Amino acid sequence: MRKNNAILFAAIGACLLSACAATDDALLRTVPVGSGTSQFKPYDFVRCVKEKWTPIAGRVREYSPSTDTQAVSVPSGGYTSQSVVLVIAQASASGTGYTIYGDVAVANRYVTATHACD
Repeated sequence: MRKNNAILFAAIGACLLSACAATDDALLRTVPVGSGTSQFKPYDFVRCVKEKWTPIAGRVREYSPSTDTQAVSVPSGGYTSQSVVLVIAQASASGTGYTIYGDVAVANRYVTATHACD
């Protein structure tokens, strides 16, 4: 019985993780709501963004969509894993370049908080 439960929970977890990536991909196809550069290296920048976003959202997700890209997103509430705001960070010559995606009405606070990590 325990083995069956473990397999079930693993399958549910995999489904949730794949849905997160799919919904974040949808955000990437929208018009960015902000962008900028930071003197921090990508990992330090992502850590700073998470610290600034956590008081706003409470639940902040961090992941690496590729080997040279870091992402921070805020999943919507409820049973969906759709993100409401997403920042993509990549290394640049002077630190990190980033782009923020999301609904303008929701993302405004996150844009301001992200710029505090410039």
